[in-house]
Amino acid sequence: MQCALCRNKECLTGKNCSVIKSGLEYNSDNLKAVQISSWLESDHVKRTKLEEIAIYAKRLGYKKIGIAFCIEYEREARLVYDILSRYFEVFSVCCKVCGLEKTSLGIKKSENSEFEAACNPIAQAVLLNEDLTNLNIMLGLKTGYDILFAQYSEAPSITLPIQELLKYGDSEIDIIE
Repeated sequence: MQCALCRNKECLTGKNCSVIKSGLEYNSDNLKAVQISSWLESDHVKRTKLEEIAIYAKRLGYKKIGIAFCIEYEREARLVYDILSRYFEVFSVCCKVCGLEKTSLGIKKSENSEFEAACNPIAQAVLLNEDLTNLNIMLGLKTGYDILFAQYSEAPSITLPIQELLKYGDSEIDIIE
């Protein structure tokens, strides 16, 4: 497929130009997920990604949300935690969890430090798996770490862009209707 190069976009009018001709039936949880996503797409209310995530999770009946964050974004992770904990049980884990030494991975550490912790995305996923989260939010994880986290997370994972949080500042808001 080369949809990015297509100028006609006849798919908007129902044309199937793919090699997939059948077998894409949505049922059960997948049907509900696509219905909620479609509603969010077509609703004319402007929402942030965090608002969409919260509405999506609430409508799917999720109770537990995980936040896997880069330690550089601790303040933003706290903001997401504070907002979502009004509606869900929220668990969070920073990237440096478990104190994994960089040299144990064959990575050179900075000259001025005795111990330098490496990021540990697999541990982040395992810990949130143990919390039985229904959905995990990745916040500021570097490229590669996000891939490993998503690979090991048992719950679906979504990236929340840091710039997304600028809207909220320190204000008190309600995001679920």
